[in-house]
Amino acid sequence: MMRNLTIGQYYSTESLLHSLDPRVKIRFVIAFILLSLPDRSVPLFALLTVVFLAALLLSRVPLLHMLKGMRGLMIFLCVCSAINLFTTYGETVADLGVLTVTREGLIKTGFVLWRLLLLLLFSSLLMYTTKPTALCDGFEKCFHLPSQVAMGITIALRFLPVLVSELDRIMKAQEARGAEFHKGSPAKRLKSLKNVIIPLFQNSVRRAGNLADAMEARCYTGRKGRTRLVPLKYGVNDLVAYLVLLTVIAAGIFFIIHF
Repeated sequence: MMRNLTIGQYYSTESLLHSLDPRVKIRFVIAFILLSLPDRSVPLFALLTVVFLAALLLSRVPLLHMLKGMRGLMIFLCVCSAINLFTTYGETVADLGVLTVTREGLIKTGFVLWRLLLLLLFSSLLMYTTKPTALCDGFEKCFHLPSQVAMGITIALRFLPVLVSELDRIMKAQEARGAEFHKGSPAKRLKSLKNVIIPLFQNSVRRAGNLADAMEARCYTGRKGRTRLVPLKYGVNDLVAYLVLLTVIAAGIFFIIHF
């Protein structure tokens, strides 16, 4: 499962979404998140689903590739959504003794899961279709951030898959030495994790140091006025994307008001 984590990794291919300016994609994601906040609006969520499917088609990123990297998170999303089954008051559908499932809870659970899936999948498209340097420049321009802060955000987004890969490698090495992480009582499993956490922390610090040395060797200072090899420039496709974004926002506001 850990080897298959792909969230945060750039998917190299040629597509319309890959060629768009990162500022356009960042603003599209922000608008998508804001439009998904209203609760229980079927037309609005249907619109957002269509937008996501269109973006997925234009990105040429396989849906199975995305879902394959989300298997661990899917369990977390389902648990977070299922909590609403037993905490929402309303018409009783099933009585499980201590816990009661209500009709309103089922509806709320469905909408919560729908929203979380859309947010996670659409947001991950930003990282799948944008190179780290372009993403850093986009954050810096969109939010008027200092270049050091923008670079820090980008490194944090990209560091998660590296850490997970490192964790998987350490666990395999420890299992080859006789460690057992999937057997025994929960207390024993937690105790065995100390053989993983300490090496992972050491390797993370070492990787951070190597990254700092590499950036320093390339004379990165993060100062203002730093030139770029490929400056960000809007093209015709970017202007069309902005028009699509305004149309989606207008349609979303219409559905929020009338439904």
